[in-house]
Amino acid sequence: MAMAPTGQRDYSSLRLSRHALERFVERFAVEPEQAANEFRCVLARMRRLGRNPENRAIAVLGIYRNQLLVAIVQEASCLTVLTWNQFQPHLAEFGRRKLPRKWGRVLRRLTGGV
Repeated sequence: MAMAPTGQRDYSSLRLSRHALERFVERFAVEPEQAANEFRCVLARMRRLGRNPENRAIAVLGIYRNQLLVAIVQEASCLTVLTWNQFQPHLAEFGRRKLPRKWGRVLRRLTGGV
């Protein structure tokens, strides 16, 4: 597999919890049989948003079918996946008071544009 572009990280080798896969199926209308493969493809191009100092979980941003997705990662596992609207109220818990600078460019790079 190719390396993730600059500013992005490849999280595709993480252990996917059952909860994360179930939430991916539920929130992004994915067929359960395809969920693990589809989710791993998304995890191959993620941008780190921040870390929760209390439990050391990391929030990473990705795009699936033109929808923003936030995966919560702890150690070598993906614990859950949220839509952007579900995650946005929790930005501060991950060390961010507001969106990353140059938000449009962040999103273009995640979709493969430059």
